Amino acid sequence: MKKNFKILQMLVLVSALALPACTQTTPSMMNESAIQLSQTTIVEQVLFEDINDNVLSALSSHYLQNGTSALDLTMTYNPTSKNFTAMNAVHELGHIKDNLKKNGVTSVTTQTMAVPNGVPSLMVSYDMVQALAPHDCATMPGLERNGTTRFLGQYKFGCSVDTMVARQIAHPADLQGNSGLGTRDARREALILDGYSGAEPSVPLEGLERDGLTSE
Repeated sequence: MKKNFKILQMLVLVSALALPACTQTTPSMMNESAIQLSQTTIVEQVLFEDINDNVLSALSSHYLQNGTSALDLTMTYNPTSKNFTAMNAVHELGHIKDNLKKNGVTSVTTQTMAVPNGVPSLMVSYDMVQALAPHDCATMPGLERNGTTRFLGQYKFGCSVDTMVARQIAHPADLQGNSGLGTRDARREALILDGYSGAEPSVPLEGLERDGLTSE
């Protein structure tokens, strides 16, 4: 009897020592990836005859939300044309720049380019940052597509929330923190937070007037 009891004690001891060696091999069903930032360069061409206030308003809105570099505008013209000359190109660029400034876009560079036999058009270019869903993330089956619960095993919980959050970020470049954004000060940081907490787009600083101060 004592012998059997000792054998039982040894088996219990061996089992207890073996327990810490057990590992969890089941993959997590939770999303563990962060929201991604995509850096690209926008290059578009708009025929001069198609440029209007609505087009410039849409351009301003997209640039203010996503742009990270100066907005570069190039007006092309036909050097042999008598209807739209180099002077016309410079004049129209001035009007467009003024329109964009009224919409809040102040960092703009302009130039003209002769294109033999070309049609007058505006070339638009700027660098931008967009917030995207985490890597390998999609919304819950059935939320946006025709997937059903039978696809739930492939879904990582939390992806839907992160995807929706990425779509609602007003200024994706803010997710970069201090990296690559130059000198930062407390006033700019406060404006960013105030904009998000108030659900309103941040307003570009205009000297010291925003604090009720003057430069005198």
